[in-house]
Amino acid sequence: MTDRTQTGILYTSLVFLALVLTLAAVLLSAYLRLESIGLGCENWPGCFGQLPATRDHGLVPNTTAGAVHRFTASLLGLVVVAITYLSLRGGRPRGVGPGVPLLVFALTVFLSVLGVSTPSPDIPAVTFGNLLGGMTMLALLWWMSQRAVEVVDTSDHAATALKPWALLGLLVVTVQIALGAVTSADFAGPSCTTLPGCNGDWASITNLVHGFDLFNALGTDDQGRVITGSMQKTVHMAHRLGALFTLLYLGWLALRALKQNNRLRNTAISILVFLIVQAGLGMTAVLTELPLLLVTAHNAMAALLLLAVVNLYHLLTPTVTPVHP
Repeated sequence: MTDRTQTGILYTSLVFLALVLTLAAVLLSAYLRLESIGLGCENWPGCFGQLPATRDHGLVPNTTAGAVHRFTASLLGLVVVAITYLSLRGGRPRGVGPGVPLLVFALTVFLSVLGVSTPSPDIPAVTFGNLLGGMTMLALLWWMSQRAVEVVDTSDHAATALKPWALLGLLVVTVQIALGAVTSADFAGPSCTTLPGCNGDWASITNLVHGFDLFNALGTDDQGRVITGSMQKTVHMAHRLGALFTLLYLGWLALRALKQNNRLRNTAISILVFLIVQAGLGMTAVLTELPLLLVTAHNAMAALLLLAVVNLYHLLTPTVTPVHP
């Protein structure tokens, strides 16, 4: 076994470890934030929207889950540094370019700074950056792991023609995750408790613009609880409409991939299963008043759906050179 092969195996192993740690960190972060703002509290919904006090080291509480999150994030940082070092030394597999590892390193630094030096928790941009940054890092690590271990060399022109639609699907699921992040950042989760629509005045462009102004601090009462109103309803409904479009488009994309090529079969089926489960989790969460574990599972399924679509795009993107020497 050559030194380059050994380095490639080490690189691939570190990327896989970083992927697992990132998924754990994303889910722990979502759980801790949702718990800290009142989801799952006994006096629901009167206890929802209470902003946590800013601590000396960000907003991670001194609980068992908080300690696990800190350990996971610290270990992840060390692993990403090692991956970056190997990448800059040319130790990465031939199927992986230098840009993606460097972007993962930049995201790690960004999320670390955001986690340690968190500004006021009533600024939606903080939550939005944390959620979307973690999901983006997860997708990039999955892409790196797939490109490192699997040669993709297809001459199926029908399957190749699906590539731009898969890229559009990746954009669609990213936008939907961003809408979910805005919904969480604006405390808009409990604002709509009926299906399929939302009671009250929500169809307002002004509310939509205001809801997506992520650097505008949320209003709070004298007890430090976020004041919610029609703006939250508008943001929540934007997320629901986005979910409907995502369900229809990704469902069509998966069915088309299923018919195109047997090589795409498992990924296409995964996308369909994740879509159905995600829709079920979302509707059940609304009808059962947003249980903490169910909403956390909704975040987990969004991550898995993102990875499935990334995998589809990977399978439709041939590698120019063989991965292994």
